[in-house]
Amino acid sequence: MTARLNPSAHMHDLRWCFSTLGCPELSLELVCALAAEFDIHELEIRALSGRVDLPACASEFGWNAATVANLLKQHRCKLVVAGSSFKLVGNTPEMRREFLDYCKWAETWGFPYVRVFGGGTWGQTLTMDDVSHAVETVDWLRSEQQSWDWKAEMLLETHDAFSASAPCEKLMARLDKPVGIIWDSHHTWRLGGESPSETWSRLSPWIRHVHVKDSIDKPSARHPYTYVMPGEGQAPLGEIVGLLRENSFGGAISLEWEKLWHPYLPPLRSALEKVRELSWFSTTQIPT
Repeated sequence: MTARLNPSAHMHDLRWCFSTLGCPELSLELVCALAAEFDIHELEIRALSGRVDLPACASEFGWNAATVANLLKQHRCKLVVAGSSFKLVGNTPEMRREFLDYCKWAETWGFPYVRVFGGGTWGQTLTMDDVSHAVETVDWLRSEQQSWDWKAEMLLETHDAFSASAPCEKLMARLDKPVGIIWDSHHTWRLGGESPSETWSRLSPWIRHVHVKDSIDKPSARHPYTYVMPGEGQAPLGEIVGLLRENSFGGAISLEWEKLWHPYLPPLRSALEKVRELSWFSTTQIPT
């Protein structure tokens, strides 16, 4: 199965990036080199040099703001999303302290977005207490952002109990100001049972960033499905990419190649070569 684009969908050049979840063993310098190899100019950072504790990793390796800025400039790259694992539902005071350290690091490096998960478990309905905890957590984080004068914006990924539009809408309705969303298009389709057009019609006002990946109906060690090369599975990726082009989506589209969690996957370079073969990459806008 090959998910190619509808020819009419080439009206808008998309901003492509990838998550370092797909190359967790690489240093920041080698990540930048890989991006340059594929003419990609934006990065989503989840792991570096075999580590996910990025604030501590940055300190130990001496990756200060100036060093990082010079490296990114050299490779004509910019950072887009810092991929934390913090959850809005079920977090503890210790988790909040660790997350604040993460946000300080992300702000120092100049990320515009920090990813959070909603928490909960897909298939288990969120209780009123769950939603109230999520709302309180968002309010707490916004208060911290204001007190520290942080510019980075929190983005909620469609993940866990928030893997469909309805729970995301429920949370937005309770907030004084909605949060931005990372649309994990695989989760809303595979878990949420939604078509790309349905999710887009419901969540597009809040979508700032998009994850793409592919899978087949074959159980793996962690899931009732198995991830496969982009365009070789059952996910409607051609439809998703076409939809984003037709709607002139201004955020970045990230190949979230989950090799850190699923070692059976081929190297990220192979997946990027497949995406290039599918003609999803177009002339990219080099960030100023």
